[in-house]
Amino acid sequence: MADTLKTDSLSYNKVAVWLHWSIGILIVLLLVIGFLMGNIPKDDISLRALVYNWHKTLGLLVLVLSIVRLFWKLTHKAPAPLLGLKAWEKTAAKSLHTLFYMFMIGMPLVGWAIISTSRFPSFFFNAAKMRIPELPFWQALDKAAKHDVHEFFEETHELMAFAAIALILLHVFAALKHHKAGKDILVRMLPNYTRKK
Repeated sequence: MADTLKTDSLSYNKVAVWLHWSIGILIVLLLVIGFLMGNIPKDDISLRALVYNWHKTLGLLVLVLSIVRLFWKLTHKAPAPLLGLKAWEKTAAKSLHTLFYMFMIGMPLVGWAIISTSRFPSFFFNAAKMRIPELPFWQALDKAAKHDVHEFFEETHELMAFAAIALILLHVFAALKHHKAGKDILVRMLPNYTRKK
């Protein structure tokens, strides 16, 4: 494959770079929107519907892109390892990446569960003809039980948002720390980078 990394390359290929930054920007945007949604007046139904539907649309887009990214990761060679990393740093990096994938896929699924147990319909891009399909798992529940499940998923989604913020801050801190130490970690997410001799 043309974009498959060469063994002496320290940067990710163009597809991996695009997916990384696209998903990262979308997640930050979703977190900001998510926390701002609570400030929308409840009587402003049209604005609430607009913002909520866009939040849901972007969340499901993150789910799709994250699955694509995971598939790409599993089918393409990773860059050459950074020089000078200690064994515990490599283990910590792998653990952090695993947690990120769990959140990038798990959090949108929890959001989809919220959609599926809501009293109100949801629409892609806020378009009335593009209803977001509901997951079938809770359709047989009565109204009270569905409400309880909905509340559980909403609370879970909120807790996951705070955990995601912590993971992002940790990821940024680690990247800056290693980059400052001369390990070129930031430019690995720039295409076609190779370490200067």
